[in-house]
Amino acid sequence: MSRMTLAMPAWVATLAVATGAAAAAPIEPNYAKADTERWRCRLCPFNLTIAKQATWSVGAIHVDDANARFGRDNGLVEAGAVADLNVAYRGSADDGRTIEVGARRLGLDSRAMGVVVRGNRSSLRLDRRHIPRNVAMAVATPFAGRTTLGLPGDWTAEFDTADMTGLDSSRFDHATERRRTTVQVRTQPRPDWWLKAGYSRETKSGTEQTLADFLYRSTALPRPVGFLTEEVAASTGLERGPLIVAAEFRNSRFRNRNRTLAWQNPWRGPSVPRGSKALAPDSDARSLMLVSSVAIGTRTSAHATLNWGEALQDNVFEPYTTNIRLDPEPLPANSLDARATSFAATVNLVARPTDRLRLTAKHRRRERDNRTAPLTFEPVRGDAFSLGPVASGAYDVERSTTELGVEYRVTPRVDLGLHGDSTRTRRSPAEMSANDERRYRIETTIRGWRGLRVKLSLDDARRDASTFHGTTGNNPLTRRYHQAAREQRGWRARVGYDLARIGASVRFLAECGRNRYPESVLGLQRDRSCTQGIDLDYSPARNVSFAAYYLEQETTAATAGMIGYAGPDWRYLTADGVDTAGLRLGVEGLVQGRLEVMVDVVRSLGAGRYVTERGDESLPFPTLVSNITALDLNARYRLRKRGTLMFQLRHERYSGEDWASAATGAIRNVLAFGERPPRYATNMVAVAYVVALGRAN
Repeated sequence: MSRMTLAMPAWVATLAVATGAAAAAPIEPNYAKADTERWRCRLCPFNLTIAKQATWSVGAIHVDDANARFGRDNGLVEAGAVADLNVAYRGSADDGRTIEVGARRLGLDSRAMGVVVRGNRSSLRLDRRHIPRNVAMAVATPFAGRTTLGLPGDWTAEFDTADMTGLDSSRFDHATERRRTTVQVRTQPRPDWWLKAGYSRETKSGTEQTLADFLYRSTALPRPVGFLTEEVAASTGLERGPLIVAAEFRNSRFRNRNRTLAWQNPWRGPSVPRGSKALAPDSDARSLMLVSSVAIGTRTSAHATLNWGEALQDNVFEPYTTNIRLDPEPLPANSLDARATSFAATVNLVARPTDRLRLTAKHRRRERDNRTAPLTFEPVRGDAFSLGPVASGAYDVERSTTELGVEYRVTPRVDLGLHGDSTRTRRSPAEMSANDERRYRIETTIRGWRGLRVKLSLDDARRDASTFHGTTGNNPLTRRYHQAAREQRGWRARVGYDLARIGASVRFLAECGRNRYPESVLGLQRDRSCTQGIDLDYSPARNVSFAAYYLEQETTAATAGMIGYAGPDWRYLTADGVDTAGLRLGVEGLVQGRLEVMVDVVRSLGAGRYVTERGDESLPFPTLVSNITALDLNARYRLRKRGTLMFQLRHERYSGEDWASAATGAIRNVLAFGERPPRYATNMVAVAYVVALGRAN
């Protein structure tokens, strides 16, 4: 009997004693001799005892053609093969400490690395990212240099670009790269109190484009980029019962290694040998933010945020002009000595009087006070002539918004919501010194009624504007669109239907909004934006998934302009549209469950139409075109228990038309870059071997 008891589970032995069976002698287990290295919990959904996990992949990416747009954000701008390495590691100790290390896309310009160390009450995070931005490669220009641009030695200044020679004598890459480093430390001295500090540093280098003019003759120039942005932040928070309070201080600074850009004048007349312009100025900013949240009973909560900020800028002024013949008045000061302060506050109250009713009230206020001393300047137009003195002014803004909302659950599956807000804006000085706007929204939601899901909303808003004040030299009939009186209406509908019996679902999206500016004689008159689409998901089998979608977007606008001051002489009409369609097919469990395949196809066609109408005459611009087709094939094949072979094939075809892009001498009074809209058909092949390692406690 004793031998049988040794083989029985504990609950069987207990049952035997309870029914009067003979009890076996007690046995003391020796756990020290038990080998638990290979023990597994077959009923656990996942294993919580992993002490170390690591994943690494080694692969290569091959691109058959070089194109800046294809490699715009991933760094694949050159043809050929590059290495692709990825590493991930996670380890944990018995006392709860963990460390995570990750590195992605090593070997590419878009690489990222990070380390996270967590203890019981503290953590450390370190991140490093490289972010490329490639716009165009080997752009043509006659200028050579970095901050002082010169023309070829045999250059002859002319009135017309058609008479210029050596237009394509130099090349530069219109591209930048950001390198961002972030360090963050967090500690929790007590369970209800935490402290956090962080530092971030970002550098941006490369070359971008800028324009300058000499008496209405424009010149495209390569602009050097050498930016440094640093930020230090410290915060603390306390959570005690229903109250949460936190404070954060931030200090940031921006520095530009290049203060000015000088270039040789390529034009004949005016007789200015060179031009000069200031680049982005240095600046500093700091802010203090207080955040609090409190629960009032079980059905009400209040939230409040206060933010104080200050921005400083004090670069040395550049001369009005390099044309010494004009002899302008001296500058009123050596530097701007600019200072602006800001204040923002938000109070939010949420209450649930009943299980069906939810009430919200929010008030926001923002103030900006420009404390820069006013100065009087004598600007020079095109380095050729001056229109007289112009006084600078400190621009102050006050904006406050109050929002109220009511949401009521009519039935367990139907919700109804009513929302409204009122905004008051005051500016000093400005052409429109005041705006008052009221907005209303009604929405209803139906959830899961016989597989149907619906969300509908309607918006209506009206903004009033004060009387126009001629505080600038702008045409008095012009209205700035963000300050002008406006009528705004919009609606949105989202409908979904689930076909659970066949494993399918379909979703529809439609929304449209329009703005009208009834008091604007010149400037933007109206605009309209609409979107509609359909999305389908279908799973005919457990290992097969299919998805398809189609999205159509359209935006139109009308702008009025004039030559004199009597009334509108012409209208500028725009119509932009983008149609996008896509398919996705995924299959798992092929080849004895080892192979997974995913195929994506996307086709997007964009067109922009621009027409100028004057009387009965219509002058259309050439249509802008952006047409892209992309095919992605991804496959994963598990060679071994811990090893996986990954394969990716991407085919991308793009064609574009842009009348704003022209050869260097295509326009007689504009010295442009030799930049053309991209056209390419590129194939990318990537192969990688992924190994996953892990060890249990």
